[in-house]
Amino acid sequence: MTTAFTQADYRRYLTAFNARDYAALETFFSDDFVLENAGFAVRGKPAFRAFYAFFHEYCRETVRFLGFYPGDHGFVANVVIRFEGLKDLSPQILAAKGFPGMTPVPQGSIVDVEFLILYRLNRKGLIDHIKGAVWVPEQPLTTPRIG
Repeated sequence: MTTAFTQADYRRYLTAFNARDYAALETFFSDDFVLENAGFAVRGKPAFRAFYAFFHEYCRETVRFLGFYPGDHGFVANVVIRFEGLKDLSPQILAAKGFPGMTPVPQGSIVDVEFLILYRLNRKGLIDHIKGAVWVPEQPLTTPRIG
C-alpha cells in the first residue's frame, strides 16, 4: 500500500502546474518518474523541465479540475485542459523534438480537451508514472481568438 495522495494534494499540484511552478511540481514526483502521453515518454525531472520549457513556448495549458478518484496504488483525475496556441507549432517541429504523436494547436486557437489521467504512486507517495487518456472530439473544439 502506498502513502495516500489526497484531493487537496492534487489541487496544490494543479495550482503549481497552472502557475508554471516546475520546482513545486517536482516535489510531487519521484526522481525517475515517467510522463507518458501521445505516443512518447518523458523520463525524469530534467526531461520533464525540458519538455515543458519547449511546449509552453508554443502553447499555454490551463487545467480545470473535474474529479479525483483514489485507488490502492495511485489515483485517477478527471480534468479539462485548455490549450491556447501562442506560436505556430508544426508536426515537423514536434517530430524533430521526439513528440510526433502530439497534435499542434495553431497560434490564436483555443482547444478544451477532457482527460482521465492515471497517476501511479510509489511507496513514499510520490508520483512515479503519469499516463493520460483523452477524448478526441469528432469536430475540432478550436475557437479562434479575437483581438
